[in-house]
Amino acid sequence: METSLGRTNATVLPALLLGVLLASCGKLLGPKPPSPRAPDVTAKIPVESYFPLSDQSQWTYRIQDFVKKLSYLSKVRVHGRQFVDSLKRGGIGVEERYSSFGPGGPYILEEQEPILYFHENGYLNRILLTYQAGKVVAASGSGDTQFLPEALANGETWDSNSQAFGVGDLGFKVSFRHTVAIERETVTVSAGTFTDCVRVDTSSTEGPNSGYRPGEELVFYYADWYAPGVGLVLTRQWDDVKHERERTRIELMEYSVLPPRSRGHLPAVKD
Repeated sequence: METSLGRTNATVLPALLLGVLLASCGKLLGPKPPSPRAPDVTAKIPVESYFPLSDQSQWTYRIQDFVKKLSYLSKVRVHGRQFVDSLKRGGIGVEERYSSFGPGGPYILEEQEPILYFHENGYLNRILLTYQAGKVVAASGSGDTQFLPEALANGETWDSNSQAFGVGDLGFKVSFRHTVAIERETVTVSAGTFTDCVRVDTSSTEGPNSGYRPGEELVFYYADWYAPGVGLVLTRQWDDVKHERERTRIELMEYSVLPPRSRGHLPAVKD
């Protein structure tokens, strides 16, 4: 599973002018509003607070591909603890379902993708799975190592890798560099307005065999916003470091996050 977005100052100047006018007439403006709460740059936030995986929780996202002019719906649901025999590994089972809508449609293409999340070496990791002969097996080695740190800290950076369609010499590797920003941002999407969001900025480098441009590495830039108790609410992807050419946007449409139960906690996995 591996998915999600405007502000204006047009009313600030008129408000300031009104305040000066009222003060000059000797009118009371009421108590001064409290200053915005400063972010705690020393905070260590458990990943479960911003990426909950409690049993039977679910999220619906709209994915907009501005390059291909396509829109998708992604429905994510947590199924609880799971042990995958082929991997000899336990974790939390999650399933993502995709519906795509073409510009000449609508036409719908339904896909489903099971995912296993697990803790290892101080990080939350995930492996993409597939159904084969009625069993769940690894999807050709695809997955994300070091998806998120177990504890998010302001300014923390880390590297991760994703192997896509890895079968023998086929497929390609994507390398990521992430940075956490605990800035208590407010994000408004279709599902509502979320405060105290943590942002993770990422740059990705896709190898020369990625299929976009043969023989050429590609670099993309991402920002992910995670809301406490909710999870991912917004992702934006750009082609350029200045964030002028937006490529993809993932936006939370609706969600239902249930309280964690003892059987739904994400287990630590030891080798």
